[in-house]
Amino acid sequence: MSAEVDRHVSPTHDTSVRLGMIVFLASDVMLFSAFFTAYYLLRSVAADWPPDGIELDVLRAAVATAVLVASSFTMIAVDRAIAAGQRALARRWLIATVALGAAFIANQISEYASIEFAIDDHTYGSVYWTLTGVHALHVGAGLGTLAMLFVRLVRAADLTATEPFAAATSMYWHMVDVVWIAVFVTIWIVR
Repeated sequence: MSAEVDRHVSPTHDTSVRLGMIVFLASDVMLFSAFFTAYYLLRSVAADWPPDGIELDVLRAAVATAVLVASSFTMIAVDRAIAAGQRALARRWLIATVALGAAFIANQISEYASIEFAIDDHTYGSVYWTLTGVHALHVGAGLGTLAMLFVRLVRAADLTATEPFAAATSMYWHMVDVVWIAVFVTIWIVR
């Protein structure tokens, strides 16, 4: 295989990466669907939902949601910069995406420290902690993946070689964002 061929990503590889990520995301959506189904089923049979004394900060969660949504827009800017061959711009937008994701996680940790119920206090606590916790783990995994993308953007001799990984990372990050919107609406708005 020549050096020139090594630097370019074949269309088959690009398609395989994207298809693999779509299949993974479909399985992840099914995981979250089970959690949402459990939430709404338990809510439908509970006499008091959420239990008395549960006060969640809707404004704080709304601001965190806006931060995460903003990170999807910065991720779109990363994709566009990569497609345009603008390595430095892609890295700057990626740093912004990581910063917004980290701010979201910091808020989530802060909220966990301030709420007055535990996972084993009642059914609502179990569902709240599980749904938000699984999502937080996904954001953490996404931040790790964004960090790997940053390293690839720094080290790649040819920016087009990063496109399949960047596209897969972007799809994952947008899925995490969409799932959070559903979590926010479910826990803080619908209650």
